[in-house]
Amino acid sequence: MATVWITFATEDNAEGVIDYLAQEISRCGWKTRLHPMFPGEDEKIDRLMPAFLARPEQSDAWILFGSAAALAHGRAARIEGAIQRALGARGEFTAVGLFPGARDERLQLSHTVGVHDADWRQQLGDALGCDIAEAADGVLPPYLANVNVLSGGEYRYSFECRPKMGRWDAFVFAVPPEDMKRVAPKIAFEEGVEEGFSDDAEWYFQLARRVATAANGYSVLLKDLPKRLAFGQEGLDQAVILELRPKN
Repeated sequence: MATVWITFATEDNAEGVIDYLAQEISRCGWKTRLHPMFPGEDEKIDRLMPAFLARPEQSDAWILFGSAAALAHGRAARIEGAIQRALGARGEFTAVGLFPGARDERLQLSHTVGVHDADWRQQLGDALGCDIAEAADGVLPPYLANVNVLSGGEYRYSFECRPKMGRWDAFVFAVPPEDMKRVAPKIAFEEGVEEGFSDDAEWYFQLARRVATAANGYSVLLKDLPKRLAFGQEGLDQAVILELRPKN
């Protein structure tokens, strides 16, 4: 089984994004190993990275989650040095940079992928030589979502959501029609929101056209909680459906 190491700042896994990435790669046959970079321990980069990066028997490929946190405080220079030593020891190898922001051109990487690219799965799969083009059911979902209780005002709750990786090119939020008046959903802070009913009359929906990413998701205001809801990429066949269970 081929092994891929994933190097990342611990801050970038606070909400399980790296765990989700590892899950998706693992399902196409790769063994994933994690290399977290903890605050204040950057000198370990110089010791640990060469131990797996420069040795083909330890790593068939390497992924850097190149966030601002991962490259800050001199880490980029340390990582650049580790890559150079690995190239000198083993020659060319699969080194992938996953960048949620600007790509660091100093690093000698064989592939670069934008975390918010719509086709990040295709790009990463091509780099690793495996098929992760379609999300599969797994323990970890491809989104982050939570319900917040609001104090005061006509809305009692807010539903916050965003994709862990990739993007929603347009955002849909829907509830059953019988819940529409009681819940009175409102996609917050957006103009030009469209609304309507699904063709099968199973859903009342609202649609916003702004792109959603892990860095910039959506908030929906609710006067009450629906029995179930749908949200995510435009097209109810692509949306996530959640059943909300009342507390006992």
